[in-house]
This record gives sequence, structure tokens and C-alpha cells, in this order.
Amino acid sequence: MAGESWLADTFAGIMIITAAYCASRLVVSRRQHRPTDHQVDAVHVLMGVAMAGMLVPRLRVFWAGGWEIVFGASAVWFAWLMIRALRSRNAVRHQLSHHLQHVLACVAMVYMFLAVGSAAKAASGGSGMSGMAAGTAHYPTLALFLAFALFGYVVWTADRLPSLAPGAALAAASAALAPVLAGAVGGGDGDGGTVVAEENSRSSLRDDSPAQSGRRRSGAPLSPRLSACCEIAMGVTMGYMLILML
Repeated sequence: MAGESWLADTFAGIMIITAAYCASRLVVSRRQHRPTDHQVDAVHVLMGVAMAGMLVPRLRVFWAGGWEIVFGASAVWFAWLMIRALRSRNAVRHQLSHHLQHVLACVAMVYMFLAVGSAAKAASGGSGMSGMAAGTAHYPTLALFLAFALFGYVVWTADRLPSLAPGAALAAASAALAPVLAGAVGGGDGDGGTVVAEENSRSSLRDDSPAQSGRRRSGAPLSPRLSACCEIAMGVTMGYMLILML
């Protein structure tokens, strides 16, 4: 790996932590029935492990050529999601930008692995990958474009952070809404719904067991701000790696 070794180790450590956190999101989402973007979290796990291996070769866990297939397929999948959203009448600009961001990230991963792999073959005559080095980018303009595009999405994501509700606030809102919905469904006509809602509210206050707490949290999205922070960390790391290849 060219460049400062301590910087590469730092970025690799951040990527391992990010991958571990995204993996924990998948587990927590399944156990607590809380929604999250499983596809994005899974891709973030793979990206974190892959980038850590590129930054520090001893952390590599996949065979040469395997990551290109994984991220090539991921790029096609997110591109399809973006096209499907474009065709939908209810398409949201944020949703389109979100898919485009991951298309760019997957394409950047494929580009880096292809560039590093071909440079390693040319230098050693073998099939192994010896890590990243300056001057390995075959198309520097493309690498520069991908780096600036990723940095642009980092700024865009960071700008959106204040507008994303914290996970605790979402959980509290979900807990407050649940008794009201229960009263509306089971109350019937007149004031029965209000009575049932109040009774459910008092019951929820009396029952503060872990199971009850888990039911109140159920349905609240998993930490949107932390998910956005993962995207920021990966975008910065990926941009650094692309610049390093120039």
C-alpha cells in the first residue's frame, strides 16, 4: 500500500468497525423486527471488508477476482432499483439519489479492484494482488471523476444529517403511537376508543418488562443517522483510495 502506513491502518480499522456495525444492524433488525435497508447494510459489510483488505493486504479474505463479481452484480442491482424508481409515479428524489450513490460506490469498487489486479499482474507476472500503489489507475480521469462524485455525496449526506430523526426519537414516536392505534382499532363508536387507548397507555406504563420494551421499539427504524455516518465514512475512504491510485 503506497502512502503513509498509519493512515492506511486507520482507514482499514474504520472500515472493519463500519462493517461490524452494519452486520449488527442486520442482526438487530431481524431480532427486534425493526426496519432497515438490508440490501444497503449487507453491501456496506462487504465494502468494509473489501476496502480493509485493499488498504492492508494482510486483512484480505477473498480470492483475486471474486470481489469484482460481487460489486459488479451489486452495481447492476442498484442501477435496476434506480431505473424502477424512475419509472414509478411515486419516485422520490432522495430515493433516486440514494440508489445512484450506491451505484457509484459499487462501480468505484470494481474499478479499484480491476486496476490493482492488473497492476499486480504486470509487476509480478503472477495472479496475486499486492495492494494499492500510486500510478495504478489506468484511466486517471475516471478515477478522479469517481472520487469527486463520492466526495460530493459525502457532503450531501452530511448536509442531510440534521434532518434525519435520531433512532431514540423514532422509537419514542412509535411507542406513543401504538396505544392510539390500538384504541382506534378496538374502541368502536363513541368514546370507547379513547377509553381503550387510555387503558392501554396505563397498562404500558405498568408493564416495563424487557419484552414490553421490545414491543414498543418494534417498528421504529434503526438509527438513520448512524447509517448515514457509515455512508460518509465509506465515501471518504473510497475517495482517498481513488486519489491514492492517481
